[in-house]
Amino acid sequence: MVKSRDFDLNRLMALSRDGSTTARRNLFENMGDIFLEEKDRLSEQERAHISDIMNKLIRDVELSVRITLAEKLTHSEQAPVELIKLLANDEIEVAKPFLTKSRLLMEADLLEIIEYRSKEHLLAITERDDISPLISDMLIEYGDEDIIEELVRNKDAQISKEALALLVEESKRVDRFQEPLLSRHDLPPALAHKMFWWVSAALRRHILNNFQIDDRVLDQTIALATTEVIEDPDIPEFGETHADRLAAHMAAKNELNEKTLIQTLRSKQIRLFLACFSILSGLDTKTLSRFVHDKNAEAMAVLCKALGFDRNSFSAVFMLTRRGGGAAGEGRTMMRPAEIEEIMEFYDSLKENSAKTVLAHWKLEPGYTSAIEELDSKLDSQRAFF
Repeated sequence: MVKSRDFDLNRLMALSRDGSTTARRNLFENMGDIFLEEKDRLSEQERAHISDIMNKLIRDVELSVRITLAEKLTHSEQAPVELIKLLANDEIEVAKPFLTKSRLLMEADLLEIIEYRSKEHLLAITERDDISPLISDMLIEYGDEDIIEELVRNKDAQISKEALALLVEESKRVDRFQEPLLSRHDLPPALAHKMFWWVSAALRRHILNNFQIDDRVLDQTIALATTEVIEDPDIPEFGETHADRLAAHMAAKNELNEKTLIQTLRSKQIRLFLACFSILSGLDTKTLSRFVHDKNAEAMAVLCKALGFDRNSFSAVFMLTRRGGGAAGEGRTMMRPAEIEEIMEFYDSLKENSAKTVLAHWKLEPGYTSAIEELDSKLDSQRAFF
């Protein structure tokens, strides 16, 4: 430094030799003022020297002093970057304004803070409106469930498709991820439909009402998938059981309709019902069996709506495949009227086009069966078998 500076160099030197708390506080404050008032006149070497001194002093001055300095710099767009980085690594009371808003912190600075600082620092970073995919990846890697949830809730945060897919898988285990994920504008419809299997009834309805698949893309994908299935020599021919062959015969005679399906249920021909429903829906009987026994009936409602069942037909299928179906007195628990009313309201509100879109996607999604299987063991105590 040269003697022409506006600050008193001799006074600073005297303060630096004084080891008292007051002297160190005054030195820190003076160094901060130098950064603010002399920033345009300091050389790179001088800036680095002052930054080094402040870095050594920062642990020796009161928190209130550092907070005061941070308040001076919070709204400054010309504040020295070295000082901002220093304060952004300080205690959260000092660092938070810079972590949430400062544009002077570069991506590399934020990544370093994520790696080495506290949970509170990471939570502050999740509030930024300029979070890049790389920063999101680091927050997910180093953060806990609280941090990840806040990141996902930040709709300005850029999250890669790969990271979203990972978080969708995690949402099977962590319920709190489900709602913010489904609220994101950048969540691909395929991932939303995949989540249908493990979210609550309310979120299932949100998926059906808010996520669409482009019809042209869907048609092309269906055509490709159909060709691959037809040409796959490892897939067995349909008709392994008597019920399968009978269902195929009924389909050939154009006898598969709502009336015959309901009749199979009333006759307790469950295997035939599943075989017929499989032909109509394009889903395998193993999956449909789980729909039948699932305590939540939304999936069955989607299938019936997609197949064009009228309200009365769905009501009959629902009642016959639920715990209250069939004759009373067979060890079955009668359903509460509120349960019946709720699912019928859901069926009435469900749009046929939305149901068809979801069904078409389910047929293309290879992971939907495994998703149901993972839930299978959790639902055993809540199922009623025929």
